[in-house]
Parts: sequence; structure tokens; C-alpha cells
Amino acid sequence: MGENRKENRQIKFRVNDLEFQKLEQMAQASGMSVPTFCKKQAQGARMTPPKIDREGAFEMARQLRAIGNNVNQLSKRANEGVAVPKEDVQRIEKELQALWQQFNSAIQK
Repeated sequence: MGENRKENRQIKFRVNDLEFQKLEQMAQASGMSVPTFCKKQAQGARMTPPKIDREGAFEMARQLRAIGNNVNQLSKRANEGVAVPKEDVQRIEKELQALWQQFNSAIQK
């Protein structure tokens, strides 16, 4: 421990395997390490895990990749001098807006 650390005091405590496993799961769900999670909990920080589950996140990523592929195809056609129908651009814009709304509603629950 260096003298230049702002937090120069250390607290140690022991937990059993099951307790550690639970702390580890809660910390991971909050995107933190176990020590950081424990510190925040001890300080009374209000922490809420992300509202998007693993499958939901994978589905959103799949949809975003599909939209990206569509944009790439339209860009390629435009670069080749082929006219890109306005309807195609509007459809992609609607898909992206719907995905954004889905994401926003998931994180605000």
C-alpha cells in the first residue's frame, strides 16, 4: 500500500464460499468488483442491477447488427451510383428508432 493513496485504511472481513458467491454475482450484475461492491453497499449506495437480461441484450445486439448490415448495403449501392430508395432509408430509421425506444424503456424500469 502506497502512502500516496487517498484511501489508506483497509478493512478485512471473512465470508464463506456461499456468501462470496452471492456477493460476486451481485457485484457482476452491477458491473463492479467484489471489493467495490461491498464498499458501496457499506456506504449505503443505492444500486440497481441493469434491467436488460442477457438474452435481451443479445437480441438487441442481433437487431443492431441487422440494421448495420442494411446500412452497409445501402451505402455500397449509393457508392456505386445506384439510387437508394427513400423508403429503404426511412424503414431503417424506423427500425433504429424502435430499437432505441426498446433499449430506453428497458433501462428505465
